[in-house]
Amino acid sequence: MFKRTVIVLSLLVLVTSAMSIPKVGGVLMTPDEEVLVEATSQDAQRAESKSGNKFVSVLKAPFRAIGRLFGAGKDDRKLQRLSRKDVEKFEAVGMTRVIDARTANDAATAKEPDANVTMADPATVGARENLDRGRALLNSGNLNDAIALLSTAVSRDPKLHEAYNLLGVAYEAKGMRDRAFESLQKAVKYNENNADYLNNLGYLYFKNGEYDKAAKYLKRAVKFAPQVQRYWNNLGLIQTQRANFDEAYECFARAVGEFEGHMNVANRSQAMGYEKQAIKHLEQARALRPATAEVLFRLAFLYKRTGNEALAAEAEKALVAVRATAAK
Repeated sequence: MFKRTVIVLSLLVLVTSAMSIPKVGGVLMTPDEEVLVEATSQDAQRAESKSGNKFVSVLKAPFRAIGRLFGAGKDDRKLQRLSRKDVEKFEAVGMTRVIDARTANDAATAKEPDANVTMADPATVGARENLDRGRALLNSGNLNDAIALLSTAVSRDPKLHEAYNLLGVAYEAKGMRDRAFESLQKAVKYNENNADYLNNLGYLYFKNGEYDKAAKYLKRAVKFAPQVQRYWNNLGLIQTQRANFDEAYECFARAVGEFEGHMNVANRSQAMGYEKQAIKHLEQARALRPATAEVLFRLAFLYKRTGNEALAAEAEKALVAVRATAAK
């Protein structure tokens, strides 16, 4: 097993020595990173399972809330670590199915448009009823009819903020971002302390690449609902894009704890080309869990990349000891 680790590490050093990791606006891990983390993850999981300790699967249990634009749900209490697949799912979800934060759990089981939602003339019913029916249609995936009912709801009651919020979700799902912004801004205007609305608008700015504006709204969301992990997670995601790694760590730590917070910042800072930041947070993660194979393996790799052979040798030696103990 150690022989395989050395081979993988050697190959990665050869590959990465020929090219540098650019500092880009993207958030994806490099292919080299994925290979080494995946290899270490499998070994570390086996070692931890033998010892009876709980081990957070690397790249296997990611921040699921990120994959749900605007969404909440049963996975909020099981937030873990970010991966390439997560980010890809997040980027794609806006064009597939977007669900209202209040009813995400119910929507998770919906596969077909709700046949029980009647399409009576919207003009004959009140704004609140159109809102409720529009929400049901949105959760069932019937975007066009949902937009029609929700639009009628706000025409009857221009200050019905929840209808604007749902319209923002529906318009984004349809790829109509300008209208999504307009609707979500109105929702926040009429209820400026609603954390869900603030999160939704901030997250939309994040998708649009406007990270400073996104941070503004997510900071307000965590102020009004500090107990919601999803908001802290989203703010941490935004802060990494702004290269505010210390602030990002504080957010991730609030969402998933200190160790995973350091690992999230290490993953994302390394993917963005900030290797010193990645080393810093991996070292802090190691201080919390000294015998974690993944951390030692990645530190050895990064120490070699940055020319610190002595520290690389020490990390490799510690990794050998951890694996030898796990193999007993």
